[in-house]
Amino acid sequence: MTKSLEKYHQLGKKLTEELRLQTFPLAIKLVKSVDEFPEKTRRPSMLGMRIAMCQGFTMSRRIGWTLGLTAEDMKCTPNLLAYGFVELEDPKALVEAFQTMGYHKSDKAISQWQAQIPRLSTDEYVGVVISPLGWTKVQPDVVLIYGNSAQVMRLIQAANYSKGETVTSSFSGFLASCGEGVLRPFLTKRPQVVIPGGGDRVFAAAQDHEVIFSIPSEQLEETVGALRKAGYAAGMRYPVPISLTEPPMVPEAWAILDRKLKPRK
Repeated sequence: MTKSLEKYHQLGKKLTEELRLQTFPLAIKLVKSVDEFPEKTRRPSMLGMRIAMCQGFTMSRRIGWTLGLTAEDMKCTPNLLAYGFVELEDPKALVEAFQTMGYHKSDKAISQWQAQIPRLSTDEYVGVVISPLGWTKVQPDVVLIYGNSAQVMRLIQAANYSKGETVTSSFSGFLASCGEGVLRPFLTKRPQVVIPGGGDRVFAAAQDHEVIFSIPSEQLEETVGALRKAGYAAGMRYPVPISLTEPPMVPEAWAILDRKLKPRK
């Protein structure tokens, strides 16, 4: 095992322990050749199956498998197009296809949505490896963490700890875990909060309480380290403590502000 992988193994274990995650955090790596698939990587095509990438996330985070996916293994065509694993002869076909789904009022609305989808160039990559972070077989590009809103809140606070940069995200309800969760942080190098989309729920069994926090791998160590710094001394952690005292305990910052309030005239 390389030292870089051991570092990610430790980060995966810390995430699970600190946040009491119900499923394994995921290491996601984009590959330019199937030769980059680790030994004993499972591929759906070897089992006579083709799946959506979000189903691969579920297999990995709930069962613990390391999966390798290429166009040969995948069935979600919009996902394949976004990752550049396939291309259309006629680009207008995408608008035509989404007309049948009825999620947009007009062709113009469909086109505007499509223009905002994160994409990779055609043939830039050939596949992805999905592996549980706690024993990942690859050095990830992006890490996906599924949790509830309180667990994701702690991750946002930790990501915001060092520089004070807020986490900004965009949502469309489509291509959520695969596009907004993997491609957007991969391309922007910024963390994202992701609400699982329709495919995540119908095909990959994402639960109603689940939200995703995704982060470029190079920012993971600092963020995990900040879980015991951002608000921790004031008691902020997971499970989130609640105040049942009367009068309620308040942060020192509020007390300072109270002493500086201007009396009403």
